[in-house]
Amino acid sequence: MRNFFYKYWVLYYILFFLLLGLLIYALLWTPDLSRYTNTINDLNNELKDCKKVVPPTIDNDSIRVINNDGEFGCLSYTLVWNSPDDLDLHVIDAKSSHIFYDKYCKSADNLFSSAGGQLDIDLNAGSVQAEQPVENVYFKCIPPKGNYIVKVHMFEKRTSNPVTFELIVRENGKIIKEVQGKLDTQKQLIEILNYKYDAKQ
Repeated sequence: MRNFFYKYWVLYYILFFLLLGLLIYALLWTPDLSRYTNTINDLNNELKDCKKVVPPTIDNDSIRVINNDGEFGCLSYTLVWNSPDDLDLHVIDAKSSHIFYDKYCKSADNLFSSAGGQLDIDLNAGSVQAEQPVENVYFKCIPPKGNYIVKVHMFEKRTSNPVTFELIVRENGKIIKEVQGKLDTQKQLIEILNYKYDAKQ
């Protein structure tokens, strides 16, 4: 064994210094990430773009209605959004009655349309700004069958960003349809839904 070591001592020294060099290199080496910088920046920009495309989440619409003493009845249209802007819900029922903040509104005349509809929640009107705004039109049982046209109006634009909203249609408290939309400018009025209701006796 001793003769073998003396015979190949040079190999042992080479192996020793080779391992020592590898250890020193591993301790002192730092990865060069500069070549990955462009790729990382591109990925960050893509993530930013994704955030711009995805609309804000609007949830708890039923809780908003309940918390504001609203009702669902046999048929209801609920408008929800997440900003201090004043949006208005307009519903033209199957008997051509126009339900909005000025007519057939609980806080205005407290009347119902001939089809049995009323706007019972009208938030963000005037100086009052709710944290979770909602407007709600409901129909007492049983509204007539026919077309119900739903419009959304930007009554007062208070923020610089477009306002994303959601309209939820319920029959007997069950969600039948959900529609998303967006308003950009002051006084903008859009028709968001033409809903055919088939009254179930």
